[in-house]
Amino acid sequence: MLTADKVLVTVGTPCSISAVGSTETYRARVSNAPEFIALAAFDAGLVDIDPQADGSLKLRWVNGESTTVAEIERLHGKQLRASLGIRYIDELTALGNSVVTDVAACLPHDFDRGGLRKLAGLTYRDVRDSALKDMYGLFDDDPRLGPSLQAQLFAYSGLGALAALPVSLSELIPNPYEFRVAGATAFPGLDSHGQLRPAGTVTPENDKLRDKFAMRLANSLSSHGPALLSTMLAPSYSISKALKHPELLDSLRSASGYMRVPQTPLNAVGACASSSIVFSEFAPQMVLDYPGYQRPQLVLWTAADAATRPNWQILDAFGPGALMTRGKPEAINAGRSPAEQRSIADSLAPFDIDANGTVVGEGGSGLVITTLDFALRNFLDITSIIVGWGQSGEAGGKAHFAGVGFGGENALIHALELAYRGHGYGVSDFQYLVAHATGTRTNSKTDLTTAANARNAAAERQGIKGALPTMAVGTPKAVGDGHTMGETGLKAVSQALQFLLGKPTVGVPTLRHLDPDLGAVAESFKLQSAPVMGNADGGALCATQGFGGYNGAMALRAAHAEAFARYSPDRNVLAAYLERWPELRREREQRERSARLRRRSAIDLAQLHCWKGLD
Repeated sequence: MLTADKVLVTVGTPCSISAVGSTETYRARVSNAPEFIALAAFDAGLVDIDPQADGSLKLRWVNGESTTVAEIERLHGKQLRASLGIRYIDELTALGNSVVTDVAACLPHDFDRGGLRKLAGLTYRDVRDSALKDMYGLFDDDPRLGPSLQAQLFAYSGLGALAALPVSLSELIPNPYEFRVAGATAFPGLDSHGQLRPAGTVTPENDKLRDKFAMRLANSLSSHGPALLSTMLAPSYSISKALKHPELLDSLRSASGYMRVPQTPLNAVGACASSSIVFSEFAPQMVLDYPGYQRPQLVLWTAADAATRPNWQILDAFGPGALMTRGKPEAINAGRSPAEQRSIADSLAPFDIDANGTVVGEGGSGLVITTLDFALRNFLDITSIIVGWGQSGEAGGKAHFAGVGFGGENALIHALELAYRGHGYGVSDFQYLVAHATGTRTNSKTDLTTAANARNAAAERQGIKGALPTMAVGTPKAVGDGHTMGETGLKAVSQALQFLLGKPTVGVPTLRHLDPDLGAVAESFKLQSAPVMGNADGGALCATQGFGGYNGAMALRAAHAEAFARYSPDRNVLAAYLERWPELRREREQRERSARLRRRSAIDLAQLHCWKGLD
């Protein structure tokens, strides 16, 4: 059995943002909570929210006047719902047949037009007036010079994940070199590419853009989002200041000889499996023993995609066959009673006979990863134990380079093998599958077939005879997020954590009539529209597939005292941790909720957690 320093755990829950909204809004949508519309109004900048000790929410219009859920619903409910989730895009609808579809799950409200920067507190003035003022130049309010929308997603979700920590990063890890950011994306920041100008277009009026070439270049790189996170958290000075005062750089020296800067951001691009693949790359680094090797003690795992920007071109690349279009639900609804008709909001229907296309979404997520030993010694709230991971590159069943087909079992078999040999968990110890579930009938079949084949192969390797227990299935895409591309694997882990914390999590909410083409493979799974009840002593699997044969998988188990004891941690350390754990969890939940329902929380968290140089 592994020892505690070789076991990876999650700390807190992911900070996410997607077409449905921010983390709290999304969770309310999953559970059909009555405060959903108030949380959507917060995302839209209409109200401010004060979480109360009893769990209730005190609501105020931005002018300070109190309000209620009912009043928000009456005044803004219809418009708020129209500007989130899977929806028709008016700009595309106006173009008629010249576009392949006018359906997308892009970011809600005004997030693409400065709203996300305002929510995060990452406008020029916010940064200029903060402890990070030396890097204010990176946050120009001109959209051609400021951080791309994709970089904003990385910053908001990555910094938001740090709310799980009870103390600053500098207290947890005095030497920043033991910290690393890992970022994943399927696409470069396409919105930034749209701001690049052809030669010969410079005029005296816009020559400012030429003077800021470094920002324009950086913002156009797919690596900019993770690098921006690392830069905001590192002890740093502007180049001009360091040139004039080189003694400032002495503050970067440490007694060990390593400079006090984080390790380089780890970036991965692996189609829709990007976030799962980047985990498979940094996870071994966190447990590797090699003479002289400095493994990261804590990793900020992030993923983001703003795929539809700037001009929706990526939709054309998918084509109408793979995408949900306006005509498809219209054809499905023809002849159906009003109660049986599908709205565009619930048109993404994996595992259903109505599964006729995917919907491109946008989103970002961030989560803190460390070892069990580090978390116990530093009193971090452990929300799951990561017992396996895997990646593979099969393209079986695919007639061409793109597409999602059969043959991706290796990633999941690998994850289950690590769970069994390293942690003693068999294939039957995992009851919940967060499926890739893009919303096409082909992927519905490949999704379940691949998972079933992997479970059967693992069972054979483990000497298990007979039928395996059925697994419940969930998918965030069917809630209204759409397909968030490279971020989707990390969003799947978000759902898995809710299950392992014993809370209701997403099922397949758009499921009405099971697709008969799934055949016998569906008998291995429990497919339901209602939320899946959590299991605080359970296990969850996350499997992702991507164009080009990219596949990734993760296996997680619930965190509790008996599970920790399997890894022989220091008895005194474990006893001290368990005594404080209920308090740690309450405080972590309060910190996360407070941060996620507070404007400018990202800049506040950056100031708290960045390593300082000389004052």
